[in-house]
Amino acid sequence: MTFIRWIFAIAILSVWCALIGTGLYVAMYEAKEDLPEAEAIVVVSGNAGKNGGLFGETEARLNRAVALYEEGLAPRIVMSGGTTSDAEAVAEAMKTAAITAGVPESAITVEAASHSTLQNAIFTADIEDLNKAAPILLVTHRYHLPRANASFRWAGFTDITNVAADPDGGLELSPGLLWESVKWPLNVLRAGAASAAQAGNVPREDYIQYLE
Repeated sequence: MTFIRWIFAIAILSVWCALIGTGLYVAMYEAKEDLPEAEAIVVVSGNAGKNGGLFGETEARLNRAVALYEEGLAPRIVMSGGTTSDAEAVAEAMKTAAITAGVPESAITVEAASHSTLQNAIFTADIEDLNKAAPILLVTHRYHLPRANASFRWAGFTDITNVAADPDGGLELSPGLLWESVKWPLNVLRAGAASAAQAGNVPREDYIQYLE
C-alpha cells in the first residue's frame, strides 16, 4: 500500500511540476525581435477538419510559419502532422493553405505520418535532406513549445529556436495548457521507454505505435 501511495504522490507531483513549469514559460515568453536564419521552419500541426479546413491553432501556426518564410529566414517549411481519421493528413491541408498563401510547392516538405509530438519529432528527423545539426525554427503555441522543443532535441535536433504562434497572448489557463500537465509526464515515460528499446535494438515498428 505504501508503494502505491508513493507512485500516486510522484504522479501528482509530476503533473503539478509540468503545469507550473509550462505556465511560467507561457507567462514569461518574449518573442525575439531578431530571429536567426535557419535551414528550415518546422511547424507542428494541431487538428484539421474532415473537409481539409484548418482549425484555429493549426491555422495560426501555419500563418506564423508562412510569415517567417516570407521574411526570408529559411528556404523551406516542414509541415508535420498526420491524421487519426479518414480525413486528409493535417500536414497536407497545411501545404495546400501555404501554397494558396504564395509559398512555392518546392519550398514545402510534408511529414504526414505523425500522431503525437514525439512522432512529429521522430518522423521529421527521418527526412533525409534535413540536417539535424543545422538550425531550425520550431513553430507552435507557447504552451506547447517546451514539450515540442524537448521532443525534437530527443529526436536529435541540436539547434532549435522556439517561435510562438501566439506571442502576445498572456497567461491563460487554456485546455491546451492544462493538458500539458498530463502530457509532459507521459512524454517523459514514453520517450524513456523508446530510448531503452532503441538501445536494445528493438525494431522501431515494434514500439512506434506506443508513441502516438
